Order: sequence, then C-alpha cells, then structure tokens
Amino acid sequence: MRLGMLIELDRCVGCLACVSSCKERWDTGPGAARDWVVTFEHGTRGKDLGLTFYPGLCMQCSDHPCTTECPTGATYRRDDGIVVVDPDVCIGCGNCIPLCPYGARRIDPVKNIVEKCNLCAPYVDRGEAPACVSTCLAECRHFGDLDDPTSKVSQLVRTLDARPLKTAEVDVGPNVFYAGAAHREAIVARGVIQSPRSPELTRLWKGVTRPLARVGVPAFALLTVLGGAMINLRTRGHSQSRAQEKVETLPRHRLGMRVLHWFNALSWLLLLITGTALMATPSFALFGQGFPAAVSRLFHGEGSLLRFHVAWGGLWALVIVPFFLLFKKGGLEAIREIALTRDDLQWLAIKPLVAIGMSKKPLPPQDKYNAGQKAFAASALLGTTVIIGSGVVMTFHLGSAALVATMILVHKLAIALALVGLAVHVTMAALVTEERPALRSMVTGSIDRQHASTHNAKWVEEEESGEKKP
Repeated sequence: MRLGMLIELDRCVGCLACVSSCKERWDTGPGAARDWVVTFEHGTRGKDLGLTFYPGLCMQCSDHPCTTECPTGATYRRDDGIVVVDPDVCIGCGNCIPLCPYGARRIDPVKNIVEKCNLCAPYVDRGEAPACVSTCLAECRHFGDLDDPTSKVSQLVRTLDARPLKTAEVDVGPNVFYAGAAHREAIVARGVIQSPRSPELTRLWKGVTRPLARVGVPAFALLTVLGGAMINLRTRGHSQSRAQEKVETLPRHRLGMRVLHWFNALSWLLLLITGTALMATPSFALFGQGFPAAVSRLFHGEGSLLRFHVAWGGLWALVIVPFFLLFKKGGLEAIREIALTRDDLQWLAIKPLVAIGMSKKPLPPQDKYNAGQKAFAASALLGTTVIIGSGVVMTFHLGSAALVATMILVHKLAIALALVGLAVHVTMAALVTEERPALRSMVTGSIDRQHASTHNAKWVEEEESGEKKP
C-alpha cells in the first residue's frame, strides 16, 4: 500500500477551504499551517495573463530525506507510505526542516514542535478522508492507494497524465501528483523545489560529537582499565593483607550521602542506556540501529522510551539537587571538599609517574578526597549542571529551534566528557587495590584508619583535631 493524493490544478480556484479545514482539525499555531495555497501570476496583460494556484503540502516522499537526520527518531515513514511526526517524541530542534525539498515542515510557535501534513493519518486509519479532500469546494483533490491500479486515484493519475513535482536535480519519490501540465510547469518554474540541505546540527554531530562518543570515550575507558590493571600488577608484591588484623576505622560518609551516591550511579546507567537508544536514526545512532530498536521494543515504542527517560531524568534532578544541597550545607561543604590546593596540584603532577614506577618521590598529603577525586567531583558537578539544564531546554522546548538544536550537542558532549571522568573514577575505585577502601567506605560509611592516614593525612589530622579548615 502506498497512500497518496492527486490534485487537479485546472480545477483549483484558490478558495483556501483546504487550508482552513486543516488548520481547524489540527489546531496549528500562527504560521504553522500543514498545507498552503500560493498564487502565481503569469503571462502578459491583455494577451495570456493567467493565474496558477499551487496547493502545497507534504509530498509523502518514498525517499523521505527528512527522516534520516532526526535526533530522536520522531519523524518516520509508516508502512502505508505516510510520513509522520510523533508529537510525543519531537523536541522541536528543526533539524528536519532544511531537508525537505518542498518546505513542508515548520515549527509550531505554540506547541514548539515540527508540524507537517500527515494526510490526516489517524482519521484515515478509521476510514475517513483527509480534511482537505472532504472540504475541497472544487472537488479537485483525490486520495487513495497509488499501488492499487483499480483505485480511483490511480485511474485518475493515468487518465489525466498527472505527475509529481520534481526536477532533474531533485527527485525524492513524491507521492502527491498534480494534473494540468501547464500549471505544473509554472509551479516548478517558480523554484518551489529546493535541494535538501544538511543541517548544521548534523554536520557538527558527525564531525565532532559522534566520533568523540563512539571512539574517544570507549578508547579512553579501555586505556584507563588497562592502566589500572598494570598498576595492580606492579604493586601486588608490595601489598600486605590485613585480613587477620583488627582494623580501626574512621567514619567517612553519612548514610544519606551513600544512598545518594548509589542512586546517582543507577540513574547514570539508566539514563545512558535510554538516552543512547533514543538516538535511533541513521545519522545519529552511535552504534547502529539494532540497539535502539531493541530498547524501544522493551518500552513498547519510542514515545514510552522518551517519557521514561524524561521522567527518570526529572526524578534524578529532583533527588540529587536538593538532597545534595541539604547534605552539603547548601553546597559550601562540597566546595570546601573539592577545592584544589597547592599540594593537590603537585599530587596530580607526581601521582601518574609514581603509579607507573617512574618516580619514587613522596606524594603530598591529601584532604578527605585526593586531588584526582576532587577533579572528578568538580567535573561531575559541572557536567550534572549542564546535563540537567540542557535536558530541561529540550524537554520543555524552551527557546528557538536553533537553541534546542544547540542543547542537543551540549547535552551529548557533557555526557561524553562526564563519561571520560567516570571511566577514571570507576577504574581507580574498583580495579586499583590501594583505592578499594575508599570504594568500600561508600557501602559501609567508614574507612580503614591506616589507609586514611596514608592517603588522606590532612583529613585524618583535621578529624582528630576536631577543626574544619575554612
């Protein structure tokens, strides 16, 4: 089945009944009509002066270039040939607009999503005709299955020698046919068909963001894991088991912060999986389209998947932000804990050399968190702020289409950079033996005093003296 339309240009009188009925049915905002009628004047006064009315709409193209570069997969072609936009998945970035050769896509300024003709698909599904067809006063519009040679629309296409609007340069398989050769030629001569243009968002995504996310982050993560394994092999002979000793501990993390930490870890995992699955179209899929399709099936469609992603992201923000501020005294304690000192800068310069055995220089004493943990915490705070802010812009379609498109890149880049820091954090905590007591403290709430005295001497001294540095 291939649903399409035939318009008899010789009979169109430019009454705009089609535009009015469409606008009423779909409640489109100002300047966002799903169809339109343009008047073209041609000929010479007193001789052959005439008018051509161009009833335009989405051509339901068989090649549909507009669907290939949608970041969320909101626009797609149905099995019956109708190209649709899912309003629950569209975020209003406008990336699809310059890809349409017929200018059939517009941002609705009220809904802040892309609007286009879908041949009244929900009404067609229940046996009704598109609004423009049923209200055409001149009865010049005909709708039906173009693949069925016995259908009225197919018979009229043959009888009236109707053809789609296309040029030698631009032919994307349009499924709206126009009868009336002279009027059709006049419309094409007015340049209504434009070559599809790749949007700036796609160029930046393909040139910068996707290579970083697809190659840079996994490669860095692999190198980090291998580095952690090498450090463990090197230090295995120097480690001493204290399993038989009675270990003295210091309280390190309150229960609330521990719960918040693991909730944050779970949220990162869920949001990373669902967010990656939302990038389903060929131009935006990170690792092929199989993974997004599988995850979408688990959630019974991209609309449900997006709603889950947004809902969990909102829950994550509503839990993380207020409780973090509560546990960290409005953020002041966090700023104090992650502020880099001169000792920290020296530690960052020396630690890599010590880890790989190229230096035996003693490391400067550290606070509650070492310089590496401080750097990760600072990047995580910055990344979380950017991710939440850009997510809010996309979710609620705040600002212009250009702003939403920019926020897509910002959102993905912030996640990619945060994952780089996360790779180091997880590797050091889980793989490097000498750092594991810090990981266990996120479960038990306390840390081995001897380990803390070695790795966090400043903090131990501070705790024993009962004084907090300003």
